[in-house]
Order: sequence, then C-alpha cells, then structure tokens
Amino acid sequence: MAALWDIGAAAMAALPAAFRIAWDWRWHRALSRGALPLETPHPAVSPPAPSAVPRNPNTGVTLIVCAHNDLAMLQSNWAFWRGQQFPDHWSVEWLVVDDGSQDGTREWLTGLEAQDAQLTVVHHDKTRPGKKDALAAGIRAAQHEVLVMTDADCRPQPFWAASMAQSLTAQKPLERPSAPRPLKLDMALGICLPDGGPALLGFDAVRVAFQYSGEALLNRPYMGVGRNIAYHRSAWEKVGGFDAHADLASGDDDLFVQDAVRSQLRIGMVQPPNEAALNRVLPASDWKDGWQRKRRHLSTAGRYRRGTRRILGLDALLDLLIVAAAVAAPLGLLHKFVWIPVAAMTLAAVVRAFTLSLFSQVWGKDAFPWWQCLLWGPIRWMLLATATVRNAFTSSPTWTQRAPTSRS
Repeated sequence: MAALWDIGAAAMAALPAAFRIAWDWRWHRALSRGALPLETPHPAVSPPAPSAVPRNPNTGVTLIVCAHNDLAMLQSNWAFWRGQQFPDHWSVEWLVVDDGSQDGTREWLTGLEAQDAQLTVVHHDKTRPGKKDALAAGIRAAQHEVLVMTDADCRPQPFWAASMAQSLTAQKPLERPSAPRPLKLDMALGICLPDGGPALLGFDAVRVAFQYSGEALLNRPYMGVGRNIAYHRSAWEKVGGFDAHADLASGDDDLFVQDAVRSQLRIGMVQPPNEAALNRVLPASDWKDGWQRKRRHLSTAGRYRRGTRRILGLDALLDLLIVAAAVAAPLGLLHKFVWIPVAAMTLAAVVRAFTLSLFSQVWGKDAFPWWQCLLWGPIRWMLLATATVRNAFTSSPTWTQRAPTSRS
C-alpha cells in the first residue's frame, strides 16, 4: 500500500510538468504550422512578384507612427519607415502624429511634409500620458481604410508593411485542415523583437511573443504589440476605438485586441516570410528603462477578459507548481521517488528552451540560444512575480499613467 501511495504521489508531482510540456508543445505545433501562408517571398533587393501581391488594383494603405519628443529616433529610423516598398498600383500614405513634441519634431516634420506628397503630418496637443489620443487622431486623419502601425523606435525592413497590409486586403480563401476561414482579416498581429540589448529583456520579448502568437493561432488571441499591428479603420470604429480603456496610458494594443475579440472581429497572426519583411525594435536604453516599461505593460492585466486571466494565471502557476514539487521531493514531503519531479522539471525546462529558441529562429529569423532560455527563464519568472505584486500593492494607483519614456 505504501508503495502504491509513493507511485501515485510521484505521478501527481510530475503532472504540472506534464501539463507544461503539453502546453508548450501545443503552442509550438500551432506556430510550426505557421500563420497566414502569404505568397510573398520578397527578395531582399527586388520588389515582390505580381503574383505575390493582392489582386485588388485599388489597394490603399496608411502607415502610422506617433512621436512624442522623439526627434533623434525619428531621424535615425526614418529611412526604414519611409523606405517601405509596395506594388506600383497601391496607393500609400505615410502619416506621422506629432504628439505635442517640444524637441524640434514639429519643425522637422513640417519641412519634410512640404517636400513629400505622400507624407501627412498631424499635430496633436498632448493632454495625458500614453499615445492613444494621438493614435486616434492619426486614424481619423488617415486617407485609407487599411492601417499599419509601428513606433518611432522600430526599424522595419522594406517589405514589412506590405506583408502586414496584404493580410487585410487579399481575397483568396485560406483553407486549413484544422480551422478553415477566409484569408481576409479585420486585424493582423505581428511580432517585433529587440535588435540587441540586454539578454534578459530579449528573452522576455521572445517569451511574450511565443505565448501570444501561440494563443492567437489556437483561436484565443488576447494581445498584440503596437509596434507591429494592422487593422481596418472600420474595425477600429466598430470596437469603439480606445474609449473602453481611455483612462490607462497603456492598452492601445492588448486591450484593443481583446475589445476586437468581444466584437467578433477576425484576428490572425502574420508570419514574416523572410528577413525582408521583419520589424525590429531598438532595445531599451538600459535595464531600468526596460523594467519600467514592463511594469507599465503589466498594469493592464487587470482589465483582461476573465478567461484570458485564467489562462495566463494557470500558465504562470504551472511553473510554480513544477518547482515546488521538485523542491518538496528531496525534503521527503511527497514520496520516496525523489528523481521523478526533478526529472520532470528538467524535461519541462528543456522543452520550453528548445521551443522558444526554434520560435525565435523561424519567426524572428534570429535564433535565441536555447541555453540562454534555460538561464533566463527562472529569473524572468521571479522578476515578473515581483512586478505583479508591486503593481497590486503600489501606494499610488495612478503611477501607471506616468509615461516612463519619451516614446510613450
């Protein structure tokens, strides 16, 4: 009887790790099948072939960037953004919203607009932190229905915007064995990983992208990133814009996606076909800057849908249960088979490391080493737990309204 109890206890102790492995593997399978199979194998130096672009001869798209006291970043990355390439028959507008800048951005943009017929500059008086008001002003001023958004600190490659816009304009039906649905989407989500910077922040970006991309491909989208997102203006209007969370500085990406889910919009992931369609973000200036951004992003979690909070909470709880079982076993608190939960924890960590590394290689075209995934995973978990607790018990409930960086 004692032996049966030990075996049963050992099996129970290994269950969290088994769930962790199954969960990560399910994300990996969904991501391996890929997102939208866009026929856009753009060469790095030549425009896309006619067969690789939407058949609609009147396609129009507006690219939007919001900037607040970010003149140096705009000047540094202007060639990447303004150099986006599209088929000749597309009508394209580049739109910048100057969100109350006082560093010379207004004057610099005004000079560019006078020389560039495709450039529209919207001057917005900033009244509160965050970029929602500025982004809303840009959306209302846009000439076209299809909108592609990024930030001033991003360096998109030449065919990034065309790849994102195609998912909103293509007419050919998409057939999938598991979930057939039309290719045309109301909203397209992309990923945007840092181009260098602290390894822990890079790992965190990979981990977040792996999670929300996997959930989206399992038909449970819950967030996107404002640096790489596209949608129809009519979809934005149907959702109600950003009114539902206008009191928060953050949320123009994740909370807006959840509002779109409630409105039953068609949301999908767009996988970069190659390096020429990537979008990278410059890393945080230092660890403190990255940490503040993370805390601010976490502040929106309380507004997530209940089902999403359950999924994310269980995802975090599994890691805690795995470690607890592995620690309790050597202390003799569970059973005599000490090696089982320890081996289960090790296997779960290895599976996660390899799936994250493969994801970064396929979707980001730059592999994050698997051994660094093993190293940074536990550290990231502890920091996130600390940040979550601090956010929950902060003495100032309005601190999340203070933008920690100029680009906010």
